[in-house]
Amino acid sequence: MNYTRRAFGAGVLAGLAGTAGCLGFVRGEDALAFEAVGVRPSDGTLAETGYRHTSTETEPLSETIEIGNTTRELELENVVVECDRGVDLGVLGTVRAATFIAFAAPQFEVLGRTFHPGERVDPRRIATELGSNYDDLSIGEEVAQWELTVFDETADVSTFEGRAAVGGTELDVHAHVGTATNDEDFVIFVGAHPRRLKGERTRVATLAESLAPLE
Repeated sequence: MNYTRRAFGAGVLAGLAGTAGCLGFVRGEDALAFEAVGVRPSDGTLAETGYRHTSTETEPLSETIEIGNTTRELELENVVVECDRGVDLGVLGTVRAATFIAFAAPQFEVLGRTFHPGERVDPRRIATELGSNYDDLSIGEEVAQWELTVFDETADVSTFEGRAAVGGTELDVHAHVGTATNDEDFVIFVGAHPRRLKGERTRVATLAESLAPLE
């Protein structure tokens, strides 16, 4: 399972680009620019779950919006945090086949109104973007919906099934996709792992519930 973070980020950014359409009432000459703060699981939770923090990087999004006969530019800077965990897959040995990603897009206010891309996020599309970045992995049907608490609010999570080829062996996998908001960002969190791992959904939930803004 070779994960490619940049391709995942690009796919998510494409899914969020439609948010710019909400800003058609804005007038002016300069580009509107907003930056996400970003979030990550706590160090204590990473240690508890056996995950490690592997990267924190920014992903830019530039979008041109039409206002009558003119255009405006919107520039967003999103933050992608990646964590993973090595798991024992028997004859395959220990493989870093469990991953957790927190993608933060900025919430922003224009003329007294706050905007974020939440209404435009399709959990299955996000799961599919994740799947496209593993070797020989495909995402299937949604198999569960559940809730947890992130930023002191209830967050909805969708679980999708899939199939992956790891070292020439096919495995059943699960991908969990949820969204949450805090005062700064709109956050998409994703956990993916071989289905055979007992208790891995609980680890994903624990990581998500510990998310906090970057310092």
